[in-house]
Amino acid sequence: MRCSCQNCGAYMVQDEKGILSRCICPECFTTCNACMGTRQTPMDPESLRFMLLQRERFDEENETED
Repeated sequence: MRCSCQNCGAYMVQDEKGILSRCICPECFTTCNACMGTRQTPMDPESLRFMLLQRERFDEENETED
C-alpha cells in the first residue's frame, strides 16, 4: 500500500521490520503505522507474563468464592 504523509503529503516509504513495521516520510521523517492494521504496538514478553499472572490470580480468587 502506498500512503501519503499526513503531515506534508509526500509518499511514505515502508520500513519493514516484522511486527514493528511502519511507514516513514522521506521529506519530513514523520512515521505512521495506520496501514499496518493497528496503531497498538505489540506487548513485550514481560507485560504478557504480568497479564497472565493477573488472570491466574483472578481465576483463583473467583474459584474459592464459589
